[in-house]
Amino acid sequence: MYIGELARRVGATPKAVRYYERLGLLRSRRTQSGYREFDEQSVEIVRAIRRMQFLGIPINEVREILALLEEEAQPCEQVRRLLRDRRADVAQRIRELKAFDRVLADLESTAPGGSGGCAILARVDPKARGRQSPRAPAS
Repeated sequence: MYIGELARRVGATPKAVRYYERLGLLRSRRTQSGYREFDEQSVEIVRAIRRMQFLGIPINEVREILALLEEEAQPCEQVRRLLRDRRADVAQRIRELKAFDRVLADLESTAPGGSGGCAILARVDPKARGRQSPRAPAS
């Protein structure tokens, strides 16, 4: 099958398929006229690549998993390690986002409103203390 058919079957773009090929994750044969031809296994490979990307597995680790599969090795332990690492990354991002949310909530709660300047801006930028909010132009 040609690149357009492969892309359509896996829900990707031809550009993405060329990218995977350029990275060495996927192989094609070239016809005499230079078109890329892919086999049925390419469909499964691209689907696997897309699933791993959805899970946040970096391309270098996707390459490692695909190499293990190509060797017909049972990569479960390596995949478990990669998933544990990915979960640790996600947990760290969650902690950072929760801390960021607390900062935002704290800033939001400091703004009493009114016309005496914005207390939020004063907390973020001390030079903003006493500055008025920009007013909308008169119509």
